Amino acid sequence: MLSIQTPLAKRRRIPLTPLIDVIFILIMFFLLSSTFGVWRPLDVGIGSEPAEKTNDQQINDGAPSVLIQIGQGDGVEGSTIVVNGSTLKLEELSGELNRLAGLGADSAILLPAKGTEFQSVIEILDEARTSNLKRISLKLN
Repeated sequence: MLSIQTPLAKRRRIPLTPLIDVIFILIMFFLLSSTFGVWRPLDVGIGSEPAEKTNDQQINDGAPSVLIQIGQGDGVEGSTIVVNGSTLKLEELSGELNRLAGLGADSAILLPAKGTEFQSVIEILDEARTSNLKRISLKLN
């Protein structure tokens, strides 16, 4: 009896270079299309209004003016926050601004010291924005 052996086929290896290229392109696509930070607009009035208008508003409204001063420091923890002469921590800022808004204040002026880190100013503005004040202006030196 005659037996014919079937030839064994050579196993072809799958080329990995195109597969790695496709995976790399997918990783880059997902990294570039995803957002890792929280982006939101922060409305800030920069500058000052004429002195007559500010004085008229204070006389007509009778609202206490709110002055927020930021002392120089490393980060928000190192900065000193002074609201109408009272030194506060960042966590206390919103509560104090809500208390002043309850007394009739509707706007505040933020005065950072020279050399204050920009990130500190933004974090304080963001915290102040959560209060009941209607407008917060940033006054730069």
